[in-house]
Amino acid sequence: MRVGLPVSVDEPPTPVAAPAVSVVVPVRNEGRHLDAVLADLRGQEPPAGGFEILVVDGQSEDDTLARARRHAATDPRVRVLTNPGRLSSRARALGVREARGRFIAFVDGHCRVPSPRLLVEMCALFERTGADCLARPQPLVPAHGGPMAAAIAAARTSPFGHSTASTIYDLGERAVSPVSAGAMYRREVFERIGTFDPAFDACEDVEFNWRVAQAGLTCFTHPGLAVAYEPRAHLGALFRQMRRYGVGRARLHRKHPRAFTLESLVPAAFVLGLPLLGLTPWLAPGLAGLVAAPYLVYTLLLAGFSIAAARRAGWRRLPLLPLAFLTIHAGLGTGYLLGWLTPRPRAEVPRA
Repeated sequence: MRVGLPVSVDEPPTPVAAPAVSVVVPVRNEGRHLDAVLADLRGQEPPAGGFEILVVDGQSEDDTLARARRHAATDPRVRVLTNPGRLSSRARALGVREARGRFIAFVDGHCRVPSPRLLVEMCALFERTGADCLARPQPLVPAHGGPMAAAIAAARTSPFGHSTASTIYDLGERAVSPVSAGAMYRREVFERIGTFDPAFDACEDVEFNWRVAQAGLTCFTHPGLAVAYEPRAHLGALFRQMRRYGVGRARLHRKHPRAFTLESLVPAAFVLGLPLLGLTPWLAPGLAGLVAAPYLVYTLLLAGFSIAAARRAGWRRLPLLPLAFLTIHAGLGTGYLLGWLTPRPRAEVPRA
């Protein structure tokens, strides 16, 4: 079944030979960051065959679209697409449909690309390994957020603040599962398994990569492919981010039950148990102890992982780290529970 994805293209592509690489940049209200990431991408050393940049704007309410158009006006490699569906899943799907490259890469609007050879390294790794897709390291770099952003980055890179199955902080070259960090693909991948599911508002990349993994396609990662992300600057933004991730994870498990892991239940159990914890003064001693015991263990783990993270990030982060961890777990747990209350995602696979 083909999913209808309307698109508006500011400027039609110049009728020249297709480039080797299409870089899709899905954005919505990224005016603060867009100039920097587009400067990084436009400054890339071109791989053989060249590259194009597709900025897919989800009806931004700030100056994102105006900024993107200014780049397109001075660089024919930049094309601006309008995404009426707004969601990142639809932006990615539109980008795939309009991309002309043999390889398709995704870079978010609030990232930085530290290496000017990212696209060259990407093409070389595809050719050398024969991989179907590539996963990239995604370090968190708190360039502008102050002490809280630095603490959030330290918490998110800790095993206590991120899935232990994730490879987004992997700095080696090796074969990996595409699920957590796949972001660069051969065009044939989309022809084989379809594109991003527009029913997803978050974790659309994880859902797509789950299908990539289930199809038995190969994936490699390499430190030269790293793209730096800006962590959230304050706890409110972090909670909203984690809540969205939690909703997306629940919807992933509802659509693909085999993706479920017991680890996913831990934040939800943490949130569900909080009302009972508040009732412990009125419970029988034995029952109160049973309710409080997991939270005592959690407190010890919170202290231990906060100290471990502070040793890496700096001791001045120690007072903020427990708050960051608590926000991560509360946001994920709340979102995961909410995700089971939303409509069930459609079962069909969107075609490319």
